[in-house]
Amino acid sequence: MAEQEKAKSPKRIPVVRTLKLSEDGTRGVFIGKRCRNCHEYLMGNPVFCLNCSSQEFDSVEFSTEGILRTYTVIYVPPPGWKGDVPYILGSVELPEGLEVTTEIIDCPKEALKVGMKMKLVMKVGGQDAEGNELIVHKWQPVNQGVKK
Repeated sequence: MAEQEKAKSPKRIPVVRTLKLSEDGTRGVFIGKRCRNCHEYLMGNPVFCLNCSSQEFDSVEFSTEGILRTYTVIYVPPPGWKGDVPYILGSVELPEGLEVTTEIIDCPKEALKVGMKMKLVMKVGGQDAEGNELIVHKWQPVNQGVKK
């Protein structure tokens, strides 16, 4: 029985609490709340609405596509960064009005344009001590052209 448990494939675990993965861990969505009073969208699990102070919320899953609002190229990574350098960090506005900043992949910096459509993708960012895959979210152009 113990050997059967070891033979199981590793779990896929999101590295942020605001990310919900599909059952197979290959797709994900950001989760949050929508204020019942003013209809403001909030990421995560807020105690009160930042717009009207209400404590009445509905749970929501946010869109997985948005518009690139700004980006920058990082040449000096933070300590512990295990990815490629340089890399592109971009802020994408979701239809709900929230902006999410993370790495942009599969697009050379010369092809990036503010206003282009981006989609949320999941990538393995490492493993935990039990061998589970740690899943990180990235942005990728919807109609990706040239791979880097």
